[in-house]
Amino acid sequence: MNNNRNLVKFFVASVLFLIWNTLQGAIQAQGPIHDFLGQGPADIIVGAHAHVGLLGWVTLGLAGVLYYLVPLLSGKTLSWPRVVNWIFWIFVVIFPVNSLLMIIAGIVGGNAFIAGKSGPEIGAILTPYMIPVGILSIICGIVWLIFAIQIIHTAAKKTVS
Repeated sequence: MNNNRNLVKFFVASVLFLIWNTLQGAIQAQGPIHDFLGQGPADIIVGAHAHVGLLGWVTLGLAGVLYYLVPLLSGKTLSWPRVVNWIFWIFVVIFPVNSLLMIIAGIVGGNAFIAGKSGPEIGAILTPYMIPVGILSIICGIVWLIFAIQIIHTAAKKTVS
């Protein structure tokens, strides 16, 4: 990648997800909220917190590092450099929506549990949130699979003499 400044957005977005993750973790540690998270499907919120930390903060930051280091250390140009922007923008648009849907599902599901709902009733309440979560998760998975293929292809290709 000729323009390494283009990678700065990976680090900025990664730090923004770190801030989100840190604030959400601090909020989740508060007594009443911590107690609420123990209410059945409310723990979906904890899953969102873990996803924001691992995928948003760590994975996005490491993607930027790998996009910089693999071409540098291998001496090879990055395969399909235009894919970098697609990977970034698809992920940073879809991932926060996905995480927010998980948080909303946790709040709605936890409140339903507290109201005495159980089993299929809670499932019916969560379905409108969890179907999009599943679809968006698959899209994010495909994005990271494309990233992995791009990095492996770059590292494995023969150098041009």
